[in-house]
Order: sequence, then C-alpha cells, then structure tokens
Amino acid sequence: MEVITFLVDETPYACWDWHLHRKNLDFIEGIDAEYFRYVAESNIEHLKGDDKHRAALALRLAYSQGLEALLALLCALVQSPQCVVGWMIAYKNNELRTLVQKIGRQEKIHSRLKGSPVTWDLLSKYVHSHLGYEEQKLAWIERGFGQLWNRFANDYLSEGISHEYNGVKHGLRTKPGGFFLAIGKEDKLGVPAPPERMQTIGGSDFGTSFFTREPIIASNRMNFRPRKQSRNWNPENLANGLILLSMSINNVVSFLRIFNGVPPDKCKFTTPTEEEVFEEPWNRCVGIDCANFDTIVESGHITPFTKDEIIRSYEIENNL
Repeated sequence: MEVITFLVDETPYACWDWHLHRKNLDFIEGIDAEYFRYVAESNIEHLKGDDKHRAALALRLAYSQGLEALLALLCALVQSPQCVVGWMIAYKNNELRTLVQKIGRQEKIHSRLKGSPVTWDLLSKYVHSHLGYEEQKLAWIERGFGQLWNRFANDYLSEGISHEYNGVKHGLRTKPGGFFLAIGKEDKLGVPAPPERMQTIGGSDFGTSFFTREPIIASNRMNFRPRKQSRNWNPENLANGLILLSMSINNVVSFLRIFNGVPPDKCKFTTPTEEEVFEEPWNRCVGIDCANFDTIVESGHITPFTKDEIIRSYEIENNL
C-alpha cells in the first residue's frame, strides 16, 4: 500500500492506493494541454462571420478554464508534486484562490520545493530547468513565463472576470456583445447631448453583459438586487492567451513527469520564439473594460424580509 501526505493550502490529506505512483503518472499524462491551442485556432477564424459572438464566447470560456487549470497544476507542483492526482481532486476553489494570492504576495506557504518565498519566477525556473538552452535564451524564457504567470494569476483573481466566467459557464447567464462609452455636455439636465457632440472614450464589439447579486443591506445577504455588469475584451487577446496557456500547461506537465521518474528526453517543452510573444494576450486595448451603470436601490427603499416570512409565503400560497 502506498500513501502520500500533503496539504491543500492549510488542509491536510493522506492519499492511499495500491498503485498510487502509477495512477499519479496516468493522471499527469492524461492532461491535454493542446486542447487550449485547439480552441484558439478553431474559433479565431470565425470572429468575422455570423457566429462571431459565439466564437468569442468560446474563447472567453476556455481562457478562464485554462487559467484555473494552469494555476491549479502549479500549486499542486508546489505542495504535492509526488501526488498531483490527489491534490487536484481534493482542492476547493477558495483554497486555490488563497494559494494564488499568497504566491503573488510572496507570503509563506507549505511547499515541497526548495526555495523561499515561492514566487512565479521561482516556479518558472523549476519548470524550465530541463530546457538545455544557452544562458541568454534560458534567462528570457524563465523571466517571460514567470511574468506571464503573474499576469495570468491577476486575471484569475479579478472579481469582475470571475463573475463573468461564472455567468458564462452556469447556464449561459450572459448576453454576448460589448459596449462603447461616450460622453458629452448636456444643454439641459437629463437630456443627452446630440450624437455629433459625444466623444467616444473606448469600447469593443466583443464582451458580455450579465447580472450579479448585490446585497442591499451590507449585513443581510438575503435581501438583494440584481445589478447589471458589462465587460469588454478583445477575442484575439484571449486566443493568444490560450496559446500561451497551452505552452505553460504543457511545460508544467512535462516537468511533473520528469519529477515522477520519466526520462527528460521523453518529455516535450514548448516556448515562444521571441520574448515579445509574452505580451500578446494584452496588446490590444479596448479602452473601457467594464461598467456597471444601474438604478439606485438603498436600504431605505425596502422593507427587508426575514427567513420565516419567505418560508411562510409558500405555505400561504399552497393553502389558497
């Protein structure tokens, strides 16, 4: 019987099996990093046709999925490289977010790796330690992936991006299409300026609109209102991000295979040909990336319901 103990952030686990090492390798080798490249290449050509918003939404969905996959694998590498399968099926979203935050802030975390604090740059050095490139090229590859993973982590932790992703993946609770923002001086209060006097300050054809739950009373989440949120993004940025996510996941998987006994010459690493490629997911600016204009609802506008009153409303309705 094999056993490996590990922490998911601060939560302890012991993973047991008769063939744990073999199952761990089976899990690692089953991760298909090329999926994210495929999604990018399959949808980028449809961004000018009738299905352009569907193609853009597919890129948006895959991008957040890829962020979680990469960051979870990196955190598993930190805390449980000998039992990635156990760590990956045990972690919860809030634990992953906490670990990503700790790495970004260079806070102390429980790690199986040598080196403290654990940073994205340190992880890039580990992952790309088997490349065999000449010193100058290896330096910008390690630096580029470290900075890239830091930016990916910031996107993953963004509350607005997270709310949008939840809206897309849970029942398509989003309306596709971006927005443009323009300003102009009113001649009369409440009457918009004519179009020719409006100055556009940014926008995009691509994005989503969705609703989030906003408590009306800070200490009472039961009484809330739906608040409309809108986000803009460039789908070409997302496609380029998916290519780099595919490279990153491939390289992490290859390092984990080597760590678990696979000969380095059996493992493939992929890297950009130029350092500038690391900037591609953020090169195309949309000017205004989010907005949440909506009506005002304050605590004085409502009479809050209690839990008992809400339950009683069902009983009253059923007795009619």
